Amino acid sequence: MADGTYVEWVHGSTMQVEYLSRITSVRHTGPFVRIEGAGGQNTWVHFPIPTLAVSNGKATRAQAALVSFRTRSHATVHEVIVYDGEKRIAEHMAVDMQGDNLDARFEIPDSPEVQKGLNVTVGVTFADGAPDTRSMQIEIVGVGIEFSGQ
Repeated sequence: MADGTYVEWVHGSTMQVEYLSRITSVRHTGPFVRIEGAGGQNTWVHFPIPTLAVSNGKATRAQAALVSFRTRSHATVHEVIVYDGEKRIAEHMAVDMQGDNLDARFEIPDSPEVQKGLNVTVGVTFADGAPDTRSMQIEIVGVGIEFSGQ
């Protein structure tokens, strides 16, 4: 990372689910949070990121969202959205990611100055016709934001 760049992470266990009725299980563990989905469903999971709006007298800028996750065969991360307060500052739609993605990076266009608290929203889907519940699991290790401004 360049000088003045730093990352704030939250552990996967901080996750909040938007539509609980669309999943069958959430298990907060030491290494990650595991979500098991209901076939044919989707939901969004949220990760609030501790955010300094000013660091060393400079406005903090959000550069990228970082998501460390893995999915089984019938689960997909389909979008990553970053909010600054109620303003959407980045959206990565139809990313359709599966498998091991422990270093996924999603740029925040124009590296905007942070105004309020940041929230990374991860959209997840679970396929119909899965052979078992295990095949609809997603494990999220952590979510972070890369900042500049120090």
